[in-house]
Amino acid sequence: MLASSLRLRSRDVRYLTKKRNYFVKGGFGFFYYPQYSNRPFHQFSCHITIKLSKHATKRNLLKRMVMNTLRQQNAPHLAIHHQFYKIFIVLDKNNLTYLQTLVQNKEKNLTRLVQQAFLSAFTSFQSFLCSKK
Repeated sequence: MLASSLRLRSRDVRYLTKKRNYFVKGGFGFFYYPQYSNRPFHQFSCHITIKLSKHATKRNLLKRMVMNTLRQQNAPHLAIHHQFYKIFIVLDKNNLTYLQTLVQNKEKNLTRLVQQAFLSAFTSFQSFLCSKK
């Protein structure tokens, strides 16, 4: 779990979804908006849809995997092209079937597969933000 200062509040999430700055890659979607100038860190939040699994424990497991991957990469403190962002991570509706099969089959390598998929999506997102400037 990330520290409370590094997590988004519900009002921030509502604001991000209204602004509709959205990037999707590899099953993950990213809503983003530039961070306030006085905060030298990123803020993250993640939502795993109930369409993935009706069991909350499975959804929380996936959310924990995503947040632990961010923390291991030290993502909250690394600037993207000299800028920090508020980032809300969601699952892409169109690419949900692959993750559903992994979760329902209780795949042994679930942690590694989810982390690899998320890292590739997040690096694509970072390169998108760098090219946007």
